Amino acid sequence: MNPDRSKIPASLGEFGEQLAISEILNPQQIEELNEKIESGRWPTDARKLASRLFYEKWLTEFQARKLIASRASELIVGRYLIFDRIGGGAMGDVFKAEHQYMGRIVALKMIKQEMMSDRLIKRFRREMRLAARMNHPNVVRAYDADQVGNLFYIAMEYVPGKSLGELLKAGPLGMREVARYGAQAALGLDHAHQQGILHRDVKPSNILLSSEDRKTIKVLDLGLGMLIDPSSGDPMLTQAGNVVGTYDYMSPEQVKGRTLDGRSDLYSLGCTMYHLMTGYPPFRHEIPMKRMSMRIDTKPTPISEYLPEMPRRLVAIMDKMLAVDPEDRFQSGLEVNDALMSLFKPKVRAPGETSSSQDTPSAVAETPPERPAATGPSLNEPLIASQPPIAPEYSTIGSFVDPSSGSNVTMPKFWPARHPRITLAVGILAWAGSVAAAYFLGAAR
Repeated sequence: MNPDRSKIPASLGEFGEQLAISEILNPQQIEELNEKIESGRWPTDARKLASRLFYEKWLTEFQARKLIASRASELIVGRYLIFDRIGGGAMGDVFKAEHQYMGRIVALKMIKQEMMSDRLIKRFRREMRLAARMNHPNVVRAYDADQVGNLFYIAMEYVPGKSLGELLKAGPLGMREVARYGAQAALGLDHAHQQGILHRDVKPSNILLSSEDRKTIKVLDLGLGMLIDPSSGDPMLTQAGNVVGTYDYMSPEQVKGRTLDGRSDLYSLGCTMYHLMTGYPPFRHEIPMKRMSMRIDTKPTPISEYLPEMPRRLVAIMDKMLAVDPEDRFQSGLEVNDALMSLFKPKVRAPGETSSSQDTPSAVAETPPERPAATGPSLNEPLIASQPPIAPEYSTIGSFVDPSSGSNVTMPKFWPARHPRITLAVGILAWAGSVAAAYFLGAAR
């Protein structure tokens, strides 16, 4: 124990001992704690003091509850101090934590102790090796991996933001957003596939939108990924028949338990995009197993039935991503990215070819389809972003193309055009005055 932390007031009893074990407070905070406890300004009761430390932002609520419950040892994992629980999955829980020496904030993924088995430990160790290969802006990076007793963990890049699954709770997303998000996710998956890694569980909750710029997408939770390496000698991780995934987004070959490749992840990405844009998964049935089996030999409800204004180019991309036969799909994430990004480029037409609004990405429904129980504001917007509003004093009454630059030149509105009511009132007064003047002139004659 750090000797500075042994100076925590003895009057705090068990709570003080838990504070010392956790090593949460730095020497300056311990000195200030002593001074305020001795002066009587802060309470010595465990719950009241924990509330005070939470108020002062010395503790998180998660840490305060652990200290009150005398479970401070659970806040230290290897070289990491845990701040809060931020999520969980099939394999383990995820915590926001800080490296005690480097001060780096990470997402600490730990396998659930009650699920410890030789099989899960083997899979977790494989994930540690795979995570070290990942280095891409659209994939959450792994910094560290270790084992403490029977506890295994991976320290990953902490990305503040929300998953697309969380955003979907407010209602379907716009086509423009989903196309861009899908393009980025496809690049991240392509990088994983080049490293020989399958995700196997691509879904909205495993795709994160960074809150730092509201643009960057990162693929999360490669914990279910498996090494595509027949020479590994690990039949548990390479043999067919091992079904892993979430049924609304699984590929047909995944449901069948067949040997998978990267095209399975691309099908799951297609299911994810379909759900994000329509508010519904591609296959709808009240029985989950039926939803799984439907995809084996049938196509989903055409997305154009939900979104009739969807551009034909985007419909074609979605149809190809959701093809039953892997050979009929895009063959790589890079191909998916190229196809989606082409929506934001003008289509080159042959001489004499007529234009159709359904061919262009600007032909997008202003509002997404209605979705039962959807709450909150709509997140959709046109596929081609509209221009920013013009300040009132420079509102447009007309524009022309400058021949020298080819750009639109905006003409400002004059004062009367910006204040129509005042202009009307002045006009009426002027008319009344002219009528009165004519009357008096006539009477004078």
